[in-house]
Amino acid sequence: MKCSKKAILAAGLLAGAAAMTGCSADTTPVATPTPQTAQQETVAPSTAEPTAQPAAEATAQSEEGAEETAGPIRLRVDGQEADVSAIEEEDRLLLPLVETSEALGWKAETEELEEETQVKRTISLEKDGSKITVSWISSDNTVSQITWQRDGLLIPVDTYITTMDDVVYVPAAFFEEAMEVRIQAGTDGVDVTPPEPRDTPPTQEQSE
Repeated sequence: MKCSKKAILAAGLLAGAAAMTGCSADTTPVATPTPQTAQQETVAPSTAEPTAQPAAEATAQSEEGAEETAGPIRLRVDGQEADVSAIEEEDRLLLPLVETSEALGWKAETEELEEETQVKRTISLEKDGSKITVSWISSDNTVSQITWQRDGLLIPVDTYITTMDDVVYVPAAFFEEAMEVRIQAGTDGVDVTPPEPRDTPPTQEQSE
């Protein structure tokens, strides 16, 4: 009987010690995230604003502007290849003013007069006692007040001037009216033919 009581007492002490050890241990339960919780923590909605891409639009605009002026056109004056080409702009055939005139035998002189924010330019062409003047005003890449005359008379051609690479271009009709040339445009370029020389009327001998 004494041995049984000692065994029971020892078992009770061991159970009490185990209970006290479990209560005094500072253990915190760790929550295991569920698959849905893990997905919410990993995938977060993007708050960054989409960046604008105006480059494509700007390129398209610049390409449209490039289509306004066609490429160079081969130019021949009096059967000779010109150093400068003809161009087309706004459905107009344009020829270089000075270069074409000089190839036709005209002497060209250029005069510029600066007035505050604008520049007045005048190109004078002379041949066989005849004079052609072309004048205009340039301001902020804009041309205005275009006038052209031959021997003081207005040339009946719509005024239009453009400049490219320091070359002044005027409509082909200007040369037809002002210099009476013949212009023929074909698939291989533009040909400018000078007028036929006029016959000089014979002089009559004065009677004594």
